[in-house]
Amino acid sequence: MHSVTKKHEKLLFLLFSAIIFIFRIWYIRESNVLAIRNDEYGYWTHAALFSGHDWSDVFAGHMNWYSYGYSLILTPLFWISHDLHFMYKTAIVLNGIFSILTFALCIQCAQMLFPKMKTWMTYTISFMVCMYSSYITQGPIAWSETFLYLLIWLLFYLFLRFEQRPRVSLALMLSLCMGGCYITHNRTIGIVTAYFLIVLFLKLTDAIDWKLFAALLLPLVVILFLNVNVKTYLCMTEGFGLKPKNGMGAQKEHLLSLLTIEGWQNLIRALSGQLWSLMTSTFGLLYWGLLRCFMRILHAFRTKKPEKHTVFYLFTLLAGIGTFLISAISLIDPASITNLESDTDLTYFIYTRYDECVIGILMLLGFVELAARKKNSRFALLTAGGICLYAVMSIILYFNLQRITDTWHYRSFCAAGIGFYRLFSEKFAMRWCILIGAAGFFILLGLLTADTFYCYATQESIPIHSISRKKFKRLCMTFCCILLTAAFIPTGLYSARIGTISSQLGKVSSKNLAMYDKLKEVVGKKDVYCTLDDTKNYRIAYELQVNLIDTHVYSITMEDLPVQEEGYFVCCSNGDLDSFEENDFYLFAQSSSYAVLVKGDALAAEISAQTEETLVNLKEL
Repeated sequence: MHSVTKKHEKLLFLLFSAIIFIFRIWYIRESNVLAIRNDEYGYWTHAALFSGHDWSDVFAGHMNWYSYGYSLILTPLFWISHDLHFMYKTAIVLNGIFSILTFALCIQCAQMLFPKMKTWMTYTISFMVCMYSSYITQGPIAWSETFLYLLIWLLFYLFLRFEQRPRVSLALMLSLCMGGCYITHNRTIGIVTAYFLIVLFLKLTDAIDWKLFAALLLPLVVILFLNVNVKTYLCMTEGFGLKPKNGMGAQKEHLLSLLTIEGWQNLIRALSGQLWSLMTSTFGLLYWGLLRCFMRILHAFRTKKPEKHTVFYLFTLLAGIGTFLISAISLIDPASITNLESDTDLTYFIYTRYDECVIGILMLLGFVELAARKKNSRFALLTAGGICLYAVMSIILYFNLQRITDTWHYRSFCAAGIGFYRLFSEKFAMRWCILIGAAGFFILLGLLTADTFYCYATQESIPIHSISRKKFKRLCMTFCCILLTAAFIPTGLYSARIGTISSQLGKVSSKNLAMYDKLKEVVGKKDVYCTLDDTKNYRIAYELQVNLIDTHVYSITMEDLPVQEEGYFVCCSNGDLDSFEENDFYLFAQSSSYAVLVKGDALAAEISAQTEETLVNLKEL
């Protein structure tokens, strides 16, 4: 019987893993190109440099700093292939693999935190957590988010292992993992701060000796020190330069604004918006997760008898608060929050992308807390407190949004969890978010308190099918997980489509990709000069470089084009075609917005013979 149960559990794990993988690569057939802001370009630029490619002439003038941890994962792709379409799809498949590993780590954490829970129930709850809508949305994007989620879950897992059995080897791995999180995304500085505070707390309370103290800190300190040097090297080599925006100077204005009343008002706005969005998207599970951490710490403080995992709950709480604060502070942009205008980016108020790295563990804790807590007057009081907190945040956000008349400006991949409002409105509809979020919470509340009614019904001999209360409880919990997953999947996929896939398909429909492929066939060792169009859109130069991996691309202005030379290619805006006065420019390829020109009669003749097509001189157009 035991072997049969184990076999069923393995099959359940494989089934859940397959579903997680499938929904991470759901759009893989359409994921061919980089599409999201400058972040992806930043990561791929580092990977190109690590594999021996110099893209500095394109990215130096317009790019800011991005961490290089994820770039180390992308670097081997340059060793395997120089076909960007294949490389990009491989990165998406890696996202699927990272997600399966995240699922496995979530299960391990849940089993250590809740050892009495049935294994299949642990699998089901962990599956629901890993199907969170924002996790799905990040799947078809080749940037650091999905890999970062894996590292954060590994961090929590190693912390629990260390808490169970403090050893030098685990302390070293924990410290290395914390360093890996930071070099993957600097926004984890809030978690790094929480880590330092916890290690200091453990030493001051004599919970660890000097050997463990050193093992917990030394690797991390070394990584942080080396990171400064690596960052300096990359900024100088790739041409970003040590600009204020590439270091702590970027946050200087934000931090200084906290010395003013207006700065604190901006912080409250940003923090309220983030927490409101996360509470809505998780149907209140964020609140119960934070509450579980706080109540466990408070109980240990009152009784002066730390329970099992008290330190873990303290670390989780500090990491969550630190992440929320760092994210909110980074969004205190006076031009976008203080001076609200009709075209203000709505995302500044509901930006949750940086917070998603800690949302998983809080959802896990929150779901179990809501299900396990006794349904009594204290539970009713805590529930009422959560509703009041949510109402306050909703009011703060509502009155600030009233100052924005144009609420379409919203980056869905940065706040994917509340994408379900688009089922009812094309524009951002806060009322629908509240109604759906509240309805979801009360449905969960009803299902997770149904066992109390069931117990009452059986005791009062009310006709009802007789099963044990524990089995009925697990049945209700399973149904809740199914409902949550059913809500997360369409929301995550829709946010991915409108935030990522639509941008990628736009590049296909504009025929930019066809133009790059045609140029790739003939460019050889020739240089490509990309001139800036009237909108100063540097993206076309970025796209050229990542598609022509081995080609030297220059990003320049029309005035700086070396017209006295020949034997190179030019990519320019269609609107600039009339600006070429020389007689040796030939039209080679064209998209809806851009064109590729050949400079020089000799090169034009060579390409004509190679492609068996006649190139048209611009003067003849």
